[in-house]
Amino acid sequence: MKTIALVLLLASPAAAQDGPIARAVKQYGQPTTTYTTQMQSPALFWSGAALVAGGTIAIVASLTWQQQSDLSLENPNTRLGRDLAPCGTDPSRTRLPVADCKTNTGLQVFGILVSAGGGAMMAYGGQRVQIMQIGPRAFAARIRF
Repeated sequence: MKTIALVLLLASPAAAQDGPIARAVKQYGQPTTTYTTQMQSPALFWSGAALVAGGTIAIVASLTWQQQSDLSLENPNTRLGRDLAPCGTDPSRTRLPVADCKTNTGLQVFGILVSAGGGAMMAYGGQRVQIMQIGPRAFAARIRF
């Protein structure tokens, strides 16, 4: 037991010398990869969040206040304002029948695409774990006889 302790105590100063073996041990004894948990790009993340919000507003608008009048079931000679009141007109303010409503498909597709693009930007910009540094991938040793 005393012999083991003596060998360990004497080996420490020898390993602490600044030689090629000590440098190699020091170099390869440390972690080779450094990770960070910072957001990759805060500007990209928050720009994506703004696009998601804008796309959502466009989708809601296409389903509510930006609806279009649906004349597909009407006579081809029927005109808005002359024969039918536009979609969303208050029936108490007009004498004409009110046209049926349909969603604004163009605005809805635009909102979906903008929201999807913003979501992709948020996913890319908000990555949390990144590899910052990778250490050496080879070990060289010189052996003399």
